[in-house]
Amino acid sequence: MKIKFLLFAALAFASQMSYAQKNKSDKAKEEESSDYEEDDNNLVPNGGFENAQLKSLKDVGQLTALCAPWDSPNKASADLYNVNMKNPKVAAPDNAMGKQDPFGGDNYAGFRGFTKDPKKTRSYLMVKLKQKLEKNQLYCVRFNVSVSELSKVSVNNVGMFISDRKIGNDNFNALTFQPQITEKNNKPIKTMDGWETICGTYIGSGTEEYIIIGAFGAEDQLKQEKLKKPTNIQGVVTQDAYYYIDNIEIVAVDAQSQCFCGKPEDKEPDLIYSRSSAKTPDMKPVDQVAGSAVWFSSLSAEIPDQFLPELDEMVALLKANPQISIVLNGHCEKSENQEGKVNTAYAGLGQKRAEAVRDYLVKGGVAASRIEIVNASDEKPATDKTTPLARAQNRRVEFKVK
Repeated sequence: MKIKFLLFAALAFASQMSYAQKNKSDKAKEEESSDYEEDDNNLVPNGGFENAQLKSLKDVGQLTALCAPWDSPNKASADLYNVNMKNPKVAAPDNAMGKQDPFGGDNYAGFRGFTKDPKKTRSYLMVKLKQKLEKNQLYCVRFNVSVSELSKVSVNNVGMFISDRKIGNDNFNALTFQPQITEKNNKPIKTMDGWETICGTYIGSGTEEYIIIGAFGAEDQLKQEKLKKPTNIQGVVTQDAYYYIDNIEIVAVDAQSQCFCGKPEDKEPDLIYSRSSAKTPDMKPVDQVAGSAVWFSSLSAEIPDQFLPELDEMVALLKANPQISIVLNGHCEKSENQEGKVNTAYAGLGQKRAEAVRDYLVKGGVAASRIEIVNASDEKPATDKTTPLARAQNRRVEFKVK
């Protein structure tokens, strides 16, 4: 009995020691990672790089190994920096590439967007989203970058590629496809003092589930701008365009205004579409009506002055042809329709635009009973392209003989 008791006691002690060691190991792992709570609305996991095994952070090129679930689309890993590190290679704000405080939290990452050093390669960041993007859902995409003070140049095509698949190249080659999200004019990113927010909207197709961030394109096709090292920065300038990056977000929104990421004066200039009239004096009145249209500025139902002479001609034509009744089809672009869902001031822009044209014709002497209003909203776009000019084509009122 005594032997059995001693054996049982030994097993119990060993079990307790094992449990204690496990708890100690688990606690150590917890202490390695920063105390960070994920934003449930952000589809990018660990978008601020705050969940990381910091005790193992000793050198550059460790982001993939220490900051799950971040990965790389090629064999080159991006870098991780932390404010509590003493090693200048991975410290913040002062490190081997320059000086930068985190945008938020204690950590940020870094990647090489370009290099003339044959011993170095370009690097990228890749991660699988928390869930696939939903079809036809509008998303606000935002991240913050800053070029390091010891970079010799800055480059363009710094951005995010949103992918329907994981990229896994067993080499150090640069990625040459075009990112969907870049600086507004895709200029070289030159911001050193602080962070520059790269921001844009993206409509999901229902298949995208990965993002890749870096500088894309063949090196001889990248636009380069030389940089000057600040006088207060110590160190030797590298033959690189090296970028810090922090706070990566993809959030579902209802309208583009919920994703504005610059200063008010940075907003794109308004654009009103216009075309040369295809109408000729020998055309039949019904054909002249069908060849007429009015285009509007963004989020506006006010008739631009440039179309008032054409509307005056329409008034004269309808007065001279009292047998003709017309239909006014009011259209808006997709982003305007989305804006109307969150701001009632912009709701029903297609209807309001058609009503504005009708009111002008009635004021000129055309009977309101001869004019029918149809709100086509964004359901029949003139074009599906997304350029500023294409979007302007969709903001219109078209005329049709009833």
